[in-house]
Amino acid sequence: MDLRRAIVAGVPQLMADLDHDTRNVLLTLARVWTTLATDSILSKDAGADWALERLPFRHGAVLAYARAIYLGEEKERWDGELRAGVRPCAGFLVGAIGRQWLT
Repeated sequence: MDLRRAIVAGVPQLMADLDHDTRNVLLTLARVWTTLATDSILSKDAGADWALERLPFRHGAVLAYARAIYLGEEKERWDGELRAGVRPCAGFLVGAIGRQWLT
C-alpha cells in the first residue's frame, strides 16, 4: 500500500514536468498505471508496452513515440500531431491511474 500511495502522490509533479520532460513523464505515467494494475514494477519500456495494449488508438502513437525515444530508436522531437497529442495522452493516463487507485 505504501508503494501505491507513493507513486500516486508523484503524479501532480509529473504533470508539472510534462512540457520539459515529455518522454520521461509519459513513460512514468504508463509505468505507474501498470504498477497499480498489476502489482509489478516494470521498466519504462515494458510499462509502456503494457499500457499500449490498453490505450485508446488515438493515444497510442504518442506513447509509442516516447518509448521509441527511450530505446534510442527515434530522436526526441515533439512537434506537429505528436505535440498536440501529448496532453490528451497524459490526461488519459492520469485518469486511468485515478481509476486504478480507487479500485
